Amino acid sequence: MIGCFLWAHFAVLTVSSVLNVPKTATQNDIRERHRALSVIFHPDKQLDETKRGTASHNFLAIQKAYEGEDGLKISWPAELRSKSNEEIVEVLKRTKRTSTQRKLEGLIRSKGSLVCGINASSLLRSPSDVSLAGRLNRVSVMNIVETHRVKAHHQKDVTDKTTIGISTRITREVPSSMGLIGTGNILGHFTHRASPKLEFEGAVSLMYPRFIILKSLYRPDDFTTLGIDTEIIPAFFFVVRPPITFNLTRRLSRHSLTDGRLTARIGRNPRVSLNITTPIGFDLTGKRKASKSKGDPSHGAGSVSGLAVGTRYFSWGVTLAGLSSNLGANVVYTFTELALQARLSLEYGLGGLAMVLRGEWEGETSSVAAGVGLNKQGVMLNLELTYLEQQLYLPIVLSQEYDAALGLCTAVLPSAAFVLGYHFILKPRRRAERAAILQKARLAADEDRAATKRQWEETIYMLKDTARKHMDAERCKTGLVIVDAFYGPSDPEDEAQGLVLDVTTAVQSLVTNSQLYIAGHRTKSGIQGFYDPAPSFAKSLRINYLFRGRPHFADVPDHRPVVLPLEGESTISNSMAHTSKTASTDHLV
Repeated sequence: MIGCFLWAHFAVLTVSSVLNVPKTATQNDIRERHRALSVIFHPDKQLDETKRGTASHNFLAIQKAYEGEDGLKISWPAELRSKSNEEIVEVLKRTKRTSTQRKLEGLIRSKGSLVCGINASSLLRSPSDVSLAGRLNRVSVMNIVETHRVKAHHQKDVTDKTTIGISTRITREVPSSMGLIGTGNILGHFTHRASPKLEFEGAVSLMYPRFIILKSLYRPDDFTTLGIDTEIIPAFFFVVRPPITFNLTRRLSRHSLTDGRLTARIGRNPRVSLNITTPIGFDLTGKRKASKSKGDPSHGAGSVSGLAVGTRYFSWGVTLAGLSSNLGANVVYTFTELALQARLSLEYGLGGLAMVLRGEWEGETSSVAAGVGLNKQGVMLNLELTYLEQQLYLPIVLSQEYDAALGLCTAVLPSAAFVLGYHFILKPRRRAERAAILQKARLAADEDRAATKRQWEETIYMLKDTARKHMDAERCKTGLVIVDAFYGPSDPEDEAQGLVLDVTTAVQSLVTNSQLYIAGHRTKSGIQGFYDPAPSFAKSLRINYLFRGRPHFADVPDHRPVVLPLEGESTISNSMAHTSKTASTDHLV
């Protein structure tokens, strides 16, 4: 009872899933499907006494699903199915402790950074007669800045629409050329949601220097966002007009995620900018369509390389800001499985062409980034290391003048570093993660094998007569004959072969009048004769079948509907039958 209460929010098997009917099915369709399944799984119809327990279980699930909400069946997470109530409570307590710890860490966050600027331009631009030791001696440290920040935050809901809060921030800097510099501030802030479409935010500095920040956000629909914000400094209110920034973001197409953003700032440093961004997801495996379906968040073990799934972003725009006006473009590739990102930024303005090439890997507690910047001021190599909010930043100046050749050669260094890091660190780690996921899936399957597999085998036994009758009828009229059907992980790898389920009999029993229909938008593991052989994996149903005597194959992702024969196969077969009939008639004439 404890487990049912705690996990009642998990996915359920509804009428359309248990009875395998579409959401648009009529009452007559549901009634007919219910009657057919009830006849197969009725306990009194079972001649083998050992099968009556499984028959009663399936029959009860069918009756409850047909009767309505009382029949909803809770689908437990795979890792909790074999645990006792005490073990479930312990898991939840551990989860709660972890959540509380993260919440406290979010309230008080300490950040530290060390910036060490290095001038290495003499290393590459020295005269040829200077020795390597002499060049190294000319490399100097430009500056060292150590910064520590402590930030605390607390907020409270005054009403269901208004939230107030207070936050403190203390910063301590130690520049190399100056003494200790310490700054701090206390901010009071509020958020008011006047309506689902309109929201206001504000922040007030309670210490010197005092300032006020005001923001408003309006969303007239799901595709448009309007924003206005300003920053007011009371001491300069009558001297300098406070800047006001207007933002307009609009989805440019209902069929893609292309966004356009228009920003206009008036007051100090006026500017106008227009940017268009297009994110496009890619999946080079071609096997994980199910993860895009609603209700299937699982991604399974992923690809072997870790580079097959991700998102690419293209953005371009123009900025009008006096001498800083420019044209810009960005290309970003994010590899989701490895948490790896590569970025190329180009900017062309009055000062010429500027380029930034940057790569970043981010883990749970650490990140590594490297980049090369090229502009009119020179060439710079940037290295960043972060661990537990503590950052080491090394900007290295390689040239103090524009040098495209040096910039391109320098880009090879971080690129080579990332290639070596991927080959010797990320790729082996990826393989270990995949092996762990597969092992976990096998353990979960082994834990359920004693009970679940026995029920599955008994269910298949009950479906055999129905499947045989359907296939005999289809063979007589050369209709839809299911040769074999397998349900399991989408990736056909040797490691996942033990997680594939033979569902030939179950699929054969679903064929009616030379047609096979399995509803979509839900997992197929709820159908009689199916179960989940690989929890947390993206799965598919693979079917070999004959239609009009011709062999065909279908590979259908888990959450997609199955409709066989395909429209083209049916059309071709009907056309051939019509042609044959016409030819026979002509021959008789």
